[in-house]
Amino acid sequence: MISRHRILGRARSGVVTAAAVLLVVGCSAGESAEPTHPVFSAPKDQQPAKALEATLATGGFAFRQTMTFELGTGKAVLTSEGRMAPEAGRATGTRSWTFTERVTTIEREALLGPSPAPSPQPPKLGVAVDGTDVLVRPGAAPYWIRHAPDDFSLDGNRNVEALVGTQVPYGGTLLELLASGGKVTKSATARTGWTYTVRTPAPAALALFPKDLRDLLHRGTDEAAAPLPVDVTLRADGQGRLTRISADLGALKAREWGSLRSLKSIRAELTVSRYGAPAPKLPPPARQLTAQKAVREIDELKPGACFDPHTGTSSDRLVVGRPCHSAHGARILAQPELNTTYPGAGKARRQAAAACDQAVPVSPAAWRAESAERDTHWFTWPTDKWDWGEHGAAHATCYVLTR
Repeated sequence: MISRHRILGRARSGVVTAAAVLLVVGCSAGESAEPTHPVFSAPKDQQPAKALEATLATGGFAFRQTMTFELGTGKAVLTSEGRMAPEAGRATGTRSWTFTERVTTIEREALLGPSPAPSPQPPKLGVAVDGTDVLVRPGAAPYWIRHAPDDFSLDGNRNVEALVGTQVPYGGTLLELLASGGKVTKSATARTGWTYTVRTPAPAALALFPKDLRDLLHRGTDEAAAPLPVDVTLRADGQGRLTRISADLGALKAREWGSLRSLKSIRAELTVSRYGAPAPKLPPPARQLTAQKAVREIDELKPGACFDPHTGTSSDRLVVGRPCHSAHGARILAQPELNTTYPGAGKARRQAAAACDQAVPVSPAAWRAESAERDTHWFTWPTDKWDWGEHGAAHATCYVLTR
């Protein structure tokens, strides 16, 4: 938890590579049957998964997905777009949130994720996927942070893993649901393609969300009952490639105690295009930082150290350590000692506030002069009682935002 005080107070041809079209010779001379299609000649229940295979066989494609959250007083839209090269295990793109004016601050923070700054994580996140590694670029940061699988377990870093897909490189798209199984219905004409509806259980749809958001949702009003269904509608063109997928995720309800309890519905729309697009290029190594070295718990840094408060990891405890001679978003002024016994949430905050009020005025004036807000400092403290006394006395961390 953070607060402030005033100092006085993630090319091939676009044509599906079907094994050569087979002509089946009938019993009568000169008479042949319809050619076998790699997607549409499969059993109906297998055709959506076959369409996904045909799409992946193009070598690469562009995608754009919108996920719309209807809230009690407003609307939040997450747009994910970019390019994927499944055979190369690579993807690049962005995740961008937009909000209508009446979406509350609490709802925005629940969707964006908290940070050690007064604002949540940035609404735009650059994403690149390189095999099992994920690179993120928070907002307009001049660097990308590379997370290896071992880094996904960092405290507060639970959301980055969700940026890696299971069916395709880029995580969180409706393509993930096509391997979940379910009843399939089929309509439209074979000349221009087919439209399918796949009824899949709602819990499978939870995989579309990062962990923090997934924790705020459940599969329906009675979790002990049979899972509610989610209908996924998809369109395949004449060659069997996916072009559009949509889903009403209204079976996923918000938990009553959570920050999104006003949630009314979630809808998702995905388009796929530019089959055979070349594999996207990853950010240059010179612009990459490794999470293992750069991402730290804020209280691991020492007084005088500089950092950026936005990591793209949805944590108000994780920061990106930065050299003070380069651009940075904050500087630590002091880390006064608290005590070894957790006094409760309210008293812990008051102790941290008082300790920083005393420590900040005697910190080096050059550090304090960097503050973007005159006579203002921010502070954070351990909110888990197990952090109090585990390694001696707990500490508050007092800092100024520099931009």
